[in-house]
Amino acid sequence: MDDLLKLFVEMENVEYSEEQYYQDLLSFAKTLQIKNNSKRDGWISDQVKRSYNSYTSDEIEEFLAQPRENEKQLREVARYLENTSQVFQRVIGYLPNINMICPIVIPTRPEQLKTINVQYEQVCNYMGLLNLPHNLLQVYRVCFREDIFYGLEYETKDAYFIKQLDPDYCRISSVEYGSYVFQMDMSYFDNAKNNDVDIELLDEYEQYIPSFFKKAYNAYKADSNLKWVELPGQNTICIKLKEELDYCYPPFASVYRDIQDIEEYKSLAMVSEEQANYKIIGFKIPRLDSSRSDRTDNFAIKLSTAKLFFDITRNSLSDSVGMFYSPMDFEPISFAGTNTNSRNRVKEATDQLYDSLGFSKLLFNSDSATTLQYSIKLDEAMLFALNRQVETWVSRKLIYNFKGNFRCQFIDATALNRTELADQYLKAATYGIPSVVHLCAILGINQVDMMALNYLQNNMLDIANQFIPLSSSNTQSGMAGGEDENGRPKTDKPTESTVANQESGTDAEKKASNV
Repeated sequence: MDDLLKLFVEMENVEYSEEQYYQDLLSFAKTLQIKNNSKRDGWISDQVKRSYNSYTSDEIEEFLAQPRENEKQLREVARYLENTSQVFQRVIGYLPNINMICPIVIPTRPEQLKTINVQYEQVCNYMGLLNLPHNLLQVYRVCFREDIFYGLEYETKDAYFIKQLDPDYCRISSVEYGSYVFQMDMSYFDNAKNNDVDIELLDEYEQYIPSFFKKAYNAYKADSNLKWVELPGQNTICIKLKEELDYCYPPFASVYRDIQDIEEYKSLAMVSEEQANYKIIGFKIPRLDSSRSDRTDNFAIKLSTAKLFFDITRNSLSDSVGMFYSPMDFEPISFAGTNTNSRNRVKEATDQLYDSLGFSKLLFNSDSATTLQYSIKLDEAMLFALNRQVETWVSRKLIYNFKGNFRCQFIDATALNRTELADQYLKAATYGIPSVVHLCAILGINQVDMMALNYLQNNMLDIANQFIPLSSSNTQSGMAGGEDENGRPKTDKPTESTVANQESGTDAEKKASNV
């Protein structure tokens, strides 16, 4: 502080000549120019750049207008939005996540029911090996993101899993037993490097179908016309959500723009929030009366003095506070109250997105409505349609392995209708309808576990006879040998109302006396 006062005294003792004035003014102007060029308040703007990964908004419009020619690009946009937009991620995962994969096997030849007991146990064990509730989850998720899933099966006597193939190198070629078969582009193996494991691609794929891919790839290298090779249906899976289309179209592609609108409005709301907290301080440089001075703009203080105090103040304030010089009077500047419209836009864009999807927005919020259950049923219908296609593929596997003696059925159960469906099958079972297998499947008990637990309960543990509940008023019917085994104990001193009721007789006695 002492050094600062000393500097002011020295400045007052120095004569301020005309030349020094203009030099000071020029230096001050250059300083302002540098500050204006370096200061970036670009965040005080409602202009937010729209982009989908490496694609522009206009390119997205073109992809949607010509989906057949832009299948690859539409899939890339879907993957990008799933990774960057929480809203889109929830939309994609909504139906796959509520789905309960409950497969059961049913004999197809009633005349052979007495002779297929052993084979029934084998097919149940085979279904347990497939572990469909786990392995099919990725299939459903990819279908709702990209419309189609191409997969290669790895199967041994002890293990089974499905490897997703790159859809850019696959295409549907035929139908076998009601399920799709596809071809694969052998140029996929031109890149020998494998990013997943430390072996070449061909060596990895040979583990799935021995002696198939190397033979097909060598034939392609000898003749480029043999580029596309059909993979055997016994080792593959191909599920397409939109079967009515002969090209791939992501089911939620039509809402790409709505998703981006939400992200834009969120950015605008953040910008508006920052604007509301932004403050500006103006420094007015005082001027002398022009009638008393030869100069038009004769400042009352040196510009270097104004700059000194400006820098001192600037260093003591945060970046959220702006500052400026002005020789003129100015009105107070405030940005408060400009963010309400942007926040409303986020809500409106989100509501519009759910309307475009056909999903009820109540599914993703904590509100409730009486129409919500009907909206859920419409959503589940889309999921159940995909179940029919998947169970056809599983039935095809049973044809390959068990000569068509069994078929697969998927129970249309979700996390939202599970309780209702279980009650329905339980009620049916009480009337003798054979629905216990369906009920167990909904409860997460497959047919192998059902047989094992049934034997454990009845033969080994003998639960019906050995598990005797503790004696209590809920489990006792009365005292054996007593006059009245049921009801409350009688008293020697009945109440007046009890005596009156006894004298008047029961309803049955009254009716008998009136006849």
